[in-house]
Amino acid sequence: MMPPRASPLAARKSIPYKMLTHLQVDTEAEKDYRPIDLGCLHPEISAPCDLFLQVGPRRYTLFARKGLGFSQNHRQNLMETGVQELYIQEEDAPVFYRYLKDALCQVVRNPNCPSETKAQFVHAACRDIMTKVYSDPRASFIEQALEVIRPSVDLVVRDDRATRCMVQMTAHDVNTYTHCTNVGIFSIALARIFFGSSSEHDLQNMAAGFFLHDLGKCKIPLEVLNKPGPLDADEWQTVKKHPRDGFEILAETGQMTDEARIIILQHHEKDDGSGYPNQIRAKDIHPYARICRIADVYEALTSDRPYHTRHSTYETLKMMKEKILADVDQDLFGHFIKLFRV
Repeated sequence: MMPPRASPLAARKSIPYKMLTHLQVDTEAEKDYRPIDLGCLHPEISAPCDLFLQVGPRRYTLFARKGLGFSQNHRQNLMETGVQELYIQEEDAPVFYRYLKDALCQVVRNPNCPSETKAQFVHAACRDIMTKVYSDPRASFIEQALEVIRPSVDLVVRDDRATRCMVQMTAHDVNTYTHCTNVGIFSIALARIFFGSSSEHDLQNMAAGFFLHDLGKCKIPLEVLNKPGPLDADEWQTVKKHPRDGFEILAETGQMTDEARIIILQHHEKDDGSGYPNQIRAKDIHPYARICRIADVYEALTSDRPYHTRHSTYETLKMMKEKILADVDQDLFGHFIKLFRV
């Protein structure tokens, strides 16, 4: 289980009264609440369910009733007071994620919506749903995640500028769900330019593998996953199980695709046979897995980790080319570099 994202507890005191609804009820959290990234609330669509603000440990106050608008000004005012998320009751999660999918489709297909706005909304939505899936990878949540990912892939196909914005705005932290969001976006973007418009390669089916490539990490104890120093032999064996564990989890949900199977099982394989879990060699490693590996390595090097501070894009690409990925198809790596050209 991944730890819940932190949220300011005293933020309510600094939020102007006019931003709160007329019904303000502090409530002990007898029900379960789920955090929602502010970026997932569309300013032109009314709230799909009641929205709550956290005001203390397991204490929440009603912020907006279902059906009320949530404007860009509301979001900005909240962020200025340090609030990054609101909460919904767990029982409203299915309603919220249906709303999120519909809102994503509207944003992606709207010709008048700026590419930057599309990119911000898609990235926030993907990160939010990845948080949910990697915290609790049950079948219904994975199905919801794939529904949210689908319009996100459409955006990569339709809008090169929005894709570049998403690549540039990726967040950098140690959380598995952030890592998988970034790797998913990088991988889809790379697959799009590498395979072009070829009908032989289904980006939607690939997306399941790219975004869920580390699904098996939900079985790794946090003290191992976030260990600041080198792993011992037993810990390393635990980590190396995550491709097979991820494959089994996704297979059990009935959401497995051939593309996802390849990506999840092969994204840590290396040409010289020193990778895992099956030690397969160059000719047997699929291009889909190679794409994911490039994105995976880049994201890890450009993000803060318990065992290193993040490197710049330039430093990372240089290290990847000269040292880390010497065995990788250079044509594929050349396409990856194109993602970072302004």
